[in-house]
Amino acid sequence: MANPSLADYLAGLKSKAPQQIMEINSEVPRDYVITALALELERQKQYPVIKASIAGYELPLVTNVFSDLRRIADILACPEAEISRRWAEIEKTPIKPVKVATGPVQETVYRNEELDVNRLPIMQHFATDAGRYITAGIVVAKDPDTGVRNLSYHRMQLKGPRKFGISLHSRQHLYSYFERAERKGRDLEIAVIVGAHPAVLLAASAKPGIEVDEYDIAGSILGEPLELVPGLTVDVEYPASAEIVLEGRILAGVREAEGPFGEFSGYSTSRSTENVFEVTAMCCRRNPLYLSIVPGSAADHLYLARVAREAAILQRLKEKIPYIHAISYPKSGVNFHCYLSLSQAPEGVARHALTLLFGLDHYVKLAVIVDDDIDVNDEEAVWWAVATRVRGDRDIIIIPRLFTIPLDPSSEGGTVAKVGIDATMTAAFKKEMVICKEREQDLSLAKEIIDKNLKS
Repeated sequence: MANPSLADYLAGLKSKAPQQIMEINSEVPRDYVITALALELERQKQYPVIKASIAGYELPLVTNVFSDLRRIADILACPEAEISRRWAEIEKTPIKPVKVATGPVQETVYRNEELDVNRLPIMQHFATDAGRYITAGIVVAKDPDTGVRNLSYHRMQLKGPRKFGISLHSRQHLYSYFERAERKGRDLEIAVIVGAHPAVLLAASAKPGIEVDEYDIAGSILGEPLELVPGLTVDVEYPASAEIVLEGRILAGVREAEGPFGEFSGYSTSRSTENVFEVTAMCCRRNPLYLSIVPGSAADHLYLARVAREAAILQRLKEKIPYIHAISYPKSGVNFHCYLSLSQAPEGVARHALTLLFGLDHYVKLAVIVDDDIDVNDEEAVWWAVATRVRGDRDIIIIPRLFTIPLDPSSEGGTVAKVGIDATMTAAFKKEMVICKEREQDLSLAKEIIDKNLKS
């Protein structure tokens, strides 16, 4: 049986939880409105998947899939509180993909003069953007030396019927692949997946070692091997069950202005590696869905990036520091902030954890570590601990000029000062101070009173 598709996922979600899908049958303008809709829903604390008809296009648009952590937990088949534990399990039990001759993604193929990516409802998301962007494109490439595949996300600015600007600003595996290919005077062949089952998108957000193929992670999430078809114009494989795939090359020795674009930081930025992607074929299902990720500091964007990062960093910290209890990347910190909690540990371990975190995740610029009586997913509780347990002269560390992602608006020359706050209690503090807390029986009775009076 073929792997489930994005359409299969949406059908299952509609059957199980129809309130989690907002279907808009009247035509919506292509630019700006869908992004505004998703962000307004978020302000109203609503996080449905959006499926909409776009004026002038046959392809329905789908977005906001990852805006709710509960939905991500459901995709991973675990409770929300167990996402990090489940992700560690997924990475430890990879399932390798299998190659098949062809699949639904190649039912319709456009090449040469027929090839025009303007068939897709590629949107301009913010008025400050340089133009129309693909935001959910998963770039698949092979290591020029080892052949190991990598999946990663990169913004893509539409520049022509067969041309995009693309930025490799993460400075991670794809950037390394391209640098090595370019030094040899070669273009880098890639495939860009635009729409697939959410398992594939979550796998593409993973940050494993350069020797790991993220398709193995997708298989583990699905519980079966991911079926891959060979590219028709490039030596790159992609999921047979995908919606749309653009084949082509990132051109060696070619740079063009790209951006600005509304990034996860909440700012529009022109910081870019200014690479150029030339499309050689567009493959798609007969009736494909066009998938978009809401850009800017939207939950759809941040939570997709957060899940794998949070799990991977927690696992690596625990390998070195067994006292680590929990981790959280708060949405307010747009992946630049991280909260850690620590079980009772020897003096100095909290600072050691903070500095190790900065080495493991170059995105993080501010980290707070608390005792395990504080829920790191409760920002109010974390900052209460900072307010009541921190002495600034003793408990705040600042490390200047550490490497960071260039998309941090405050970075200069690719570096930034990183701040660690040790909000754990000293032994003397614990002995002197007792936290005010209501008794369980009183809390239980209070809840009964609230329920009775609110329902009456």
